[in-house]
Amino acid sequence: MGLFIKYKGFALPELDAFRAAQRASYKTLTDFADGLAPGIGEIEATRLLRKAFYVQGVRHFFHVPVALFGERTAYPGDFGAFGALPTDRTLKPGDPVILDAAPIYDGYLVDTSYAFPFGRVAGFDALDGHLEILRAMILAEVNLGHGFRDIARTVDGYIRDHGYENCHKKHIGAVLGHRVIKGRGWLVDQPRIWGLASKHVGWFLAKSLIARAGFKNQTPNWNHGRVCDGVRPHGLWAVEPHLARDGVGAKFEEILVIDEDGANYLDDALPHLTRWRGRRARTAA
Repeated sequence: MGLFIKYKGFALPELDAFRAAQRASYKTLTDFADGLAPGIGEIEATRLLRKAFYVQGVRHFFHVPVALFGERTAYPGDFGAFGALPTDRTLKPGDPVILDAAPIYDGYLVDTSYAFPFGRVAGFDALDGHLEILRAMILAEVNLGHGFRDIARTVDGYIRDHGYENCHKKHIGAVLGHRVIKGRGWLVDQPRIWGLASKHVGWFLAKSLIARAGFKNQTPNWNHGRVCDGVRPHGLWAVEPHLARDGVGAKFEEILVIDEDGANYLDDALPHLTRWRGRRARTAA
């Protein structure tokens, strides 16, 4: 379990706290998205987004807030591990947008991504529809008992078969998902480096090394690599499929709960789910 980090065996009140934190983070992202105006740059957007979380009471992050505009949502070309850091790219009508934040609320780490079109964006609705399918597919694959590596490969195959690029393979750690954890005791008020929760980040790095040393069930990352072959660890996982085509990218990121009873998503009242339900209703009308 870890002396200062808890990563599985969460009680119902703790799950409620994770759910509340995830909703709070998404509300910050969606409120911020509603206030965006043409001409703002990614650097300024991430600064203001960080300030919005600060006003909300957040002092620590697992990673710094991210704002991607236009073609950068598709992780173009040789998009490296630090490619998501903000640039001087400015927002224009017709741009796809991804806002991503990993705030820590009283020790509860959540990681959230909100993708949306800023105006009319050709291809966004089709891409978004595939995300809805992938969400259901990932849940079904876990409940069938498949290992993380096999699930990541199944998701990759679906993305490529439908003519899209798999962008989450360009995430740090090539992650389709990663653990969501809770800091305990004095860890809640830990030191931070550039706003990052140093001990949360350090725990992830240490667990990654342990997993690579042969203890695969200790992995904090969910990807297509050998370390995830056959593993299906219990706990909370931030699932984040990300796909793109023709300079338009989109993703979601939300908590999946895996325990001895199977798997389920922590919350069915998130912004991307509301958007998907609305699209289905319009299609059926």
